[in-house]
Amino acid sequence: MPPTARPTSATPWPWPPTTRPGGHGPLLVFDGFAFPARGVRKSDTLSAHAFTAPGRGPALRVVDGRVVPLWRPSPSPRLPLDLGLSRLPRVDVVPVYPGADGLFVRASLDAGATGVVVAAAGAGNAGPELVAAVGDAVAAGHPVLVCSRVHSGPVVPLYAGAGAELRRAGALFAGDLSPWQARLLLAAASAVPGRSPQELVRAWLAGQDPLSGDGS
Repeated sequence: MPPTARPTSATPWPWPPTTRPGGHGPLLVFDGFAFPARGVRKSDTLSAHAFTAPGRGPALRVVDGRVVPLWRPSPSPRLPLDLGLSRLPRVDVVPVYPGADGLFVRASLDAGATGVVVAAAGAGNAGPELVAAVGDAVAAGHPVLVCSRVHSGPVVPLYAGAGAELRRAGALFAGDLSPWQARLLLAAASAVPGRSPQELVRAWLAGQDPLSGDGS
């Protein structure tokens, strides 16, 4: 099978209909492997084996023309989205680095962002000035998601004065989503009329169906 990257919901599978898998949700198919959309990463700029899913691995692979399941899928939560929208609400990704302060958080909100994703250090850490800006953003009604710059592993509010302070400031920790995946999640949640994007995201990350109740 030639290398192709295609979501199952948009284009046909490159193998016979009798071998098509189901139940995994959106998949990225490339170089004989199929990765769930959640957690997949581009890991090499030029290699034919250019995608990985750290901590998860591929869900399926093609062996001698057959689709071989590698693990059993679990249902993914739904998130309501109006596909007729011309664009999603603005959500910016703010990087954490030595000396980073709250400038980019404030500038993003001043530019009209509905929320912010913090690409944090390690397990989800940032300095005190950026944490303070996150607290101000949340207090003003702008949701903030925390992800990691690190290639593999989830974010957790472990360290006092860093990740723990981000949680106290009201930020949500986005598991092992990449900053770019978290950005799309928050933008989609922000586009749902009459619903709190923070509660929609909280329910989705907890594996709950945001449509089945209030997400609590």
